[in-house]
Amino acid sequence: MVMQAKLRESAAWGLLALSLGLAGWAGYHLFVVARENAAIDDPRHIIPDEDTAPEVILAKAQTLDLGGDYQEALRLYHTIRNDPSPAFRQRVHYNMGTIYLREAASLWNSRGVLEYARVNALVALAKENLKEALRLRPDDQDARFNLEYAFRITPPPKEKEKANWQGTKSSVFSTLPGIPGGGP
Repeated sequence: MVMQAKLRESAAWGLLALSLGLAGWAGYHLFVVARENAAIDDPRHIIPDEDTAPEVILAKAQTLDLGGDYQEALRLYHTIRNDPSPAFRQRVHYNMGTIYLREAASLWNSRGVLEYARVNALVALAKENLKEALRLRPDDQDARFNLEYAFRITPPPKEKEKANWQGTKSSVFSTLPGIPGGGP
């Protein structure tokens, strides 16, 4: 009888210790989630590092993009584009494609063919990212619209420079060897 009472008492203490451990673990995770939510709420003061949650980095990148610092936003997007969650990756690729497309359209409208190489490179990057976003979520109408727009603003291929041949002979035959007088 005494043995059973001691066994029950030790089981109760073990259950209590386990409960306190689980409560501490849950409390810690609630603290982390609350801190991440606060950072997402105001991402201007975030300094991302390798331990920063991808969602927080996404919020920081979106804030930078809206503030006009698209280069830093793209750098941050590149750090989180391989996240295991397909929905998260789709959002990242869509945002990257949109930034590339916006910059290509701006350059194309302001400078035209003078910036042919840059526009072509930016449009190619936009297409690549938007195609990936559509592969991950085929029903995304915004990505589909932006991809179609990227195909529409793709600059035409550059024309080859015309041959600048300054021949002095009046006939092609005059340049053929072995034909006296230059004709048949």
